Amino acid sequence: MAKQISKLSRDWIKRTRADFKSFLTETGFPDPKREEGSRGPEFLYPEWLIMFIAILSVKCKVKNYQAIHRMTAEYWEAITEGLRLKIISERQLRERLKKICHSPRKPATFIFQLFPQMEKKTYCEC
Repeated sequence: MAKQISKLSRDWIKRTRADFKSFLTETGFPDPKREEGSRGPEFLYPEWLIMFIAILSVKCKVKNYQAIHRMTAEYWEAITEGLRLKIISERQLRERLKKICHSPRKPATFIFQLFPQMEKKTYCEC
């Protein structure tokens, strides 16, 4: 049996993350801030970070939320470079991904708009 080769590398993550953040800055994408109040504490993990994790999960063709969390844990240092964040819990990651309408078998539409080279038909029964 052939050895499985990872679809991700730390260098690819760093380059793509920089490009993604530049794109969000150039397009004026708002980074929502939640004030301390009735809906809970301020977001510890920025929205762009959750979106980026969704992009990585599509790149790897991850099929469930647990696998997304395992992938996130494996590459956490590269994903969060420059941020002082402890790893996000599986439950919180799943909830945040659902809020951006991303699920493993039906990825968020923004991913295919930003990365048209990723084939939508591979992921959806559309």
